[in-house]
Amino acid sequence: MSMNKDFKAQTYIVDEYLPDTLTWLCHHQDSFDSFTYDAITQELLVHHANGVDSIRRGDYLNASYGILITAHNFVK
Repeated sequence: MSMNKDFKAQTYIVDEYLPDTLTWLCHHQDSFDSFTYDAITQELLVHHANGVDSIRRGDYLNASYGILITAHNFVK
């Protein structure tokens, strides 16, 4: 875990450290219903008011509006 990350911030950019992403999500539990992680496919799914999002490295997460908003970064 990186010590300079602010897990209470309303926005977060997903990196390769899954525990950090899960920590940020846990600080913003009011913005989504649940999440699941498939260890075999290494896919993190977040269930929220607008549906289900697959969370990937480079995604921008925003919990500012009381719901989780995900912007995917499709640049490889």
